[in-house]
Parts: sequence; structure tokens; C-alpha cells
Amino acid sequence: MSITDYSATIGLEVHCQLSTRTKLFSPCPYTYPAPPNSLTDAYTLGLPGELPVVDRRAVEYGLRLALAVGATPSPRSVWTRKHYFYPDLPKGYQISQGDPPLALGGAIELGDRSVPLIRIHLEEDAGKLIHDADEHLVDFNRAGVPLLEIVGAPALRSPAEAAAYLRELRAIVRALEISDATMETGSLRCDANVSLHPRRRPGIGTRCEIKNLNSFKFLERALTAEIQRQADLLDAGTPITSVTLGYDPGADRVHIQRTKESALDYRYLPEPDLPPLLVDDAWLARLKSALPELPRARRARYVELGLTPADAATITADPELSAYFDAALARAPDHARKLSHWLLVDLLGRLHAADLSPARSPVPPEQLAELVALVDGDLGPQQGRELLARCWAERRAPREILADGWFTAASADEITAAVAAVLTAHPRQRASYLAGKTALRGFFVGQILRALAGRADPQRVHAALDRLLADG
Repeated sequence: MSITDYSATIGLEVHCQLSTRTKLFSPCPYTYPAPPNSLTDAYTLGLPGELPVVDRRAVEYGLRLALAVGATPSPRSVWTRKHYFYPDLPKGYQISQGDPPLALGGAIELGDRSVPLIRIHLEEDAGKLIHDADEHLVDFNRAGVPLLEIVGAPALRSPAEAAAYLRELRAIVRALEISDATMETGSLRCDANVSLHPRRRPGIGTRCEIKNLNSFKFLERALTAEIQRQADLLDAGTPITSVTLGYDPGADRVHIQRTKESALDYRYLPEPDLPPLLVDDAWLARLKSALPELPRARRARYVELGLTPADAATITADPELSAYFDAALARAPDHARKLSHWLLVDLLGRLHAADLSPARSPVPPEQLAELVALVDGDLGPQQGRELLARCWAERRAPREILADGWFTAASADEITAAVAAVLTAHPRQRASYLAGKTALRGFFVGQILRALAGRADPQRVHAALDRLLADG
């Protein structure tokens, strides 16, 4: 059978590290990066006699996400101990939420599809194992950091759709300002469950899980590799065994780490040192009233203003970029599409090259709006780019630089005179153009701009050229 004869069923379990000042169950601070084992305390290290105390901000962050994705918060949720023995877990168990969890249901909207969620719950992170050729080390800085686990239903159909789902979830998390959700640093991590079955046979095949995927590209590639692995086994008549897998980006292949655990393997027990978590309607109402505009609504607003869906998605993926764009848009509301072009094509490249965030841009939003208005008026695109470079280097506003005499735009009379002179100097080309050889327009415009030393907006030159040609 061909791989196209199989259907994949994919579900993602996403772990999102919350941007709280302290850990989930202790006042120990956490920042990233920090020297190994510099952010620990007695509770983090699992020393006897230390009791957990729930961080309220972490609970609020979890509830904000639940409300944003339409999940139903549980009025009463409980804590459990999930036991396993590994060097990165000092206590020998992880405190997580059992049933009921923090919230149930909800969905991530992908275009015209609604991908359902199963549950959202809080848990504490484990430490980090560091391996090299000679030694194996443990950094406990991350141990105890609050995590949200967002468990999606097995409803994704392809690796590309899984990556789109994760991008949308990250955009929501960032818009809520509950996490920086950076996959490269591990504050957003993903486990992917995938199963394969023949298209002609309804149902779901045997589930296998790929652990700790830390980029959108690797998520797609790992899922593609696992789908191929399962298809090859099924083609050979070999039954699929439920296993936990890792992904090797260098070899672009998955490898089996161990057989899949069951819930019994973790010996779940009620957490005796924490009472149930109670959430009342008044608390939820306060949180819901403070929710920001979410990425889906913001993208729709941008598209209505004339942005392409791709540009709208790029801007909304980064809350700082969205804030910058909206601030510029407030100064130049009639230039939304041009603002997005200048922001994404000209300014964003400079920011990336200088390793600067939009909030730290040497060209603030009001100056970009001013520049775009000037380009729409007297300046051409080339002069606009030169002016942007000066604004960046000199940390001055566009009109301030223009006031110093850097550039004087050609007047309407100067443009008309230049057009007339070029047409007079090239009668043969003018006749050919009027006879239908319209490719000569570029020749005329180039000659006119050269005569004006680049001081005219090409759009104004085109308009004057049309006018004089029409006049004969």
C-alpha cells in the first residue's frame, strides 16, 4: 500500500512554562538564563519538612488561557502525585492536577476548522539533565517552575496542520502575556501522539508518542518520519506497538526510547499537602473582563484594513510587533497596508540584524507612520528607505531630518517640466509608445527621475506622464 492509503490521527500535548516570578509551590525565584543550580531552595530540592504553597498568579495565568480558548474552568480541581524516579525529579514525584483538572474542553480555531481540546491543567516542571561524553549533570533551576499542560484531542490530520495548531496556540499564549512561549529555550514544549490506519477502515490505530519536540520544523519532520515508520510496519504486516519515541533531527528519523507507560506505572495518588483548588464566578468574571484582543480577532481586523492574511499572521504572532503596528496605525490610519509593508520588509530586517525587539526599535511607531505618510506624498520609495536609514542611525524624526535640508522634493511644476523635456528629447520613442509599444513607459520614467535627481515620487511622475501624453 502507498502511504496515501493511510490516514493519520494526531494529537498534541503542549507544555507551556508560565512567566511567573516564582515557582509553582515555593517562593523560589526563577529566571532564564541563570547559572546552573543557582535558583533552588529546600522545597525545590525535595528536602524533608517542606510543604507546597500554590502560586496564585500561576492559577490566574492558567484560567486566562482557559477563558481565551473557550474551555470550562472547574469550580473545584484537585492535585495529585505522579510518581517516577529519575535524576531530574528530586522528590521522586511530580505534583500535577488530576480529575477534575483546572479546565475542560475548549478549542483552537484553525481557519474554518475548530480543533477541540480535552483539558488544561497545572503541574510543576522537572529539572534539566545535561549529558556529555564524560559526565551526566542535573540542573535543578527549572524544577518546580509552573507548567500548563494543554491536551488536544486526536483531531489533527497532518503534520502541517499540527504545526499550524501549535503556532496558533503559541500566538494566543503570547497575546495573553502568560509566557514567552519560546520553543528554543524550552518554555514551550510539545509531545505528539500519532496513529495510522487504512483509509478504508474507520477508527484509530495504535498510538505512539514522540517526546520533547522543540521547534515547528522538527514537529512536522518528526510526525512525517513516524507516519512513514508506521506505514512501513503495516505494509510489512507487523502490528504497531505503543511506544515512546525520540526524534533525531540530524538523521531525520524517530527512535524508540521505551514502551509506552500506562497510568498505573505512575502510581497516581492524591496530594495530601494541598487542598482542592476552588475557583468562583467572581474571580472568573474579573479575569474574563481583562482579556486582551486575541490573535484571531486581531488578524481579522488587520485583513479588513487591507493587509494580506500572511502579513496579518506574521504581525499577530508577536505581541510586541502587534503593539508597534497598532501604535503606528493610530498615527496613520489610512495607510495600514503600506505600514505593514514598511514594518515587515524594511524595519523588521534591521531589528533582526541588530537583535532588537520592536519595543526597542530606534525608529518608534510614530516615526514610521510619519515616514509612510511622506512616502505617500512627496518622497519616493527609494528616498523613504534612505530616510529610514537616517532615522535609525541618527535617532531623529523624519520631518526633523527633512527640515535640515537633506531632501527637497520636486514641485508639480518641476515634474511637469521634466516630463515635457524628456518627451521632446525623444520623439521617436514617444511615437512608438503612442503606437502601442507600452514597454517604453519604463524608459520615460527612468529618464524623468534621472533628470529630477531622484527627487520625485514615481507615482507623481507616472501621473504627469499620462497627462502630457494625453494632451498630445
